[in-house]
This record gives sequence, C-alpha cells and structure tokens, in this order.
Amino acid sequence: MKRKIIITGTTCTGKTTLGRKLAKKLSITQIDLDDLHFLPNWVEKDNAVFVQDVNNEVNKYSEWIVTGSYQSLLKDTIWQEATTIIWLDYSLNLIIRRYFIRTYRRVFLKEKCCGENFETLTTIFSKESLFLWIFKTYWNRKRRMVDWKENLFSYKNWIILESPKQEKTLKELL
Repeated sequence: MKRKIIITGTTCTGKTTLGRKLAKKLSITQIDLDDLHFLPNWVEKDNAVFVQDVNNEVNKYSEWIVTGSYQSLLKDTIWQEATTIIWLDYSLNLIIRRYFIRTYRRVFLKEKCCGENFETLTTIFSKESLFLWIFKTYWNRKRRMVDWKENLFSYKNWIILESPKQEKTLKELL
C-alpha cells in the first residue's frame, strides 16, 4: 500500500521537523504546508489557490508526507487520500517551551521559515504572533482531531503521539 501520511498538530509541535526525519528514513517526499501557504513578506495565498497548489504538489508523488495544519481547508482533498494520520497531541507546556526555542532561532539566528520568510521582533509582538495563535487554536484543534478520529476519519490509520519520545517508534508503525 502506498504511504500517504499527514503529520498534524497545533503550532510548535514539530510537525515539519518530524516530517523531515521520517521522509529521510522512509525515502518519501515531504511537503510542508507552510512553505506552500506563505508568499514572501508573509503574504498568505488565497485559500482556493493554496488548496490547488497543495493538490498539484501531492499529485506529483505516489507516496508523500504532508506536514502542517490547515485541517479545515484540506479535509476534502488530501485528508481523503491520506492512509495515515500522525497527530502530535503534545501538552501546552511543551508547545510553549518549543515556541520560545523556535522563536529565538528564527529571530536571532535568522532561520528561515514558511518559505522565504523570517520572523522579527515586530512579528513576535504583533497581534498576529504565533504565541497568541497557539492560545487561540490549541483547544479547538484538539477537539477537532478527537472528533475526526472518532467520526469523520475513523477509518484512517491514526498514530497519536503525546510525547516527542514516542517518535522513535514511528518507523515500525508505518
């Protein structure tokens, strides 16, 4: 069976990092949704264009790992095709710690993110900051994933990780 894997979770769970590791171990292409969603200068693509771009990208490969959220936008496309959903259901405390580490790397070490963009002190203290986004979306995404696992996508192979330590067992589960 062809492996079509979605790695999802809230902001700062490490979806992209885990996707890169798994893609390398499994020799599968990894597609990062944030890279497809954001244009330079943090301009967001129109939703319809973004969904089409995601579909065009995954259609290039017989197997893939897609990392990111955008669950509601993609539930009628790649979520239908996915064979396995890896949900990074990490604690809010861990996510906040990861946020500060990641933000430090991105702002002070000038690490690129989301395509060709960079975070700045201005963006981390704006009303659009990831820190605020975490609190705005964490519980809603958690409820959505529970619902989708039990109802909408109950027929999918779900792997729920509640700790980064559990990532070590993934290759055997896929």
